[in-house]
Amino acid sequence: MSRKVQSTVLNRRKPTQARARATIESIFEATARIIDREGIAALNTNRIAERAGISIGTLYEYYPNKDAILIAMARRRLAEDESSVRQAISGLDDDGSLVRNAIRAMIALHVHRPKVRRAIMAVHLANGLGSEHVKPVQEIAQVIAERNAQLPLSGASLFVVTRAVVGVVRAAFEERSQLPGTDQLEEELVRLVQAYLSTLPRANTVDVPPSSPSALTG
Repeated sequence: MSRKVQSTVLNRRKPTQARARATIESIFEATARIIDREGIAALNTNRIAERAGISIGTLYEYYPNKDAILIAMARRRLAEDESSVRQAISGLDDDGSLVRNAIRAMIALHVHRPKVRRAIMAVHLANGLGSEHVKPVQEIAQVIAERNAQLPLSGASLFVVTRAVVGVVRAAFEERSQLPGTDQLEEELVRLVQAYLSTLPRANTVDVPPSSPSALTG
């Protein structure tokens, strides 16, 4: 990571105290409201501070610029995404239920404040943080594979099938499709995954490391 990216990403003050955490929350919520109502073009640190009810000096104690705020929001959203999907598949052993619940959870992630999600993820990727962006998806796929040894998923297979699902879900929301929120999208994705898995040979053990992760999720 370049020095420029590092200076953008790192927050200046760690929210270790309750008051500091509350300040971070107010900054995040103010940022989200501005994006929701006026778009990311209207975003600047002065407006965020004003909407959050804090001084610009206080904001700068935590974040050096608006990109740092957006990246921090994206990182938290990615962590929440992983937690949500893990919870959705927790305790499930049946292949079909694992796949369906994981897909349902992934779709649900994009429903809450989609405009904000698109904005923060775009900045996150633009700052060269694609490896962070794709990591939760890789880990969830690995959990699904480990739950059932019969799933014939190599590293390459995991990469292809998870990115296929995430790519479709992301496209559906970015293109403002009518499919999100309907049973059709879930059913088609489940069918896609099950059809793919059914064609894989059980001896498929070739592991191909992923490339160009920055274009895969969001």
